[in-house]
Amino acid sequence: MTNLPGLNFQLGEDIDALRDAVRDFAQAEIAPRAAEADRTDQFPMDLWQKFGDLGVL
Repeated sequence: MTNLPGLNFQLGEDIDALRDAVRDFAQAEIAPRAAEADRTDQFPMDLWQKFGDLGVL
């Protein structure tokens, strides 16, 4: 990518860490249950608490 003065598209270490944590959570907790959630059209309620524990709510 060309480095243009005054244009910085990096979001920073905090946002990178948040993105990584949410991605890991989704892979570990949501993906294995996605088919059931789609089939029943219901999001597993226990995941809300886990989202909170992760610090994203």
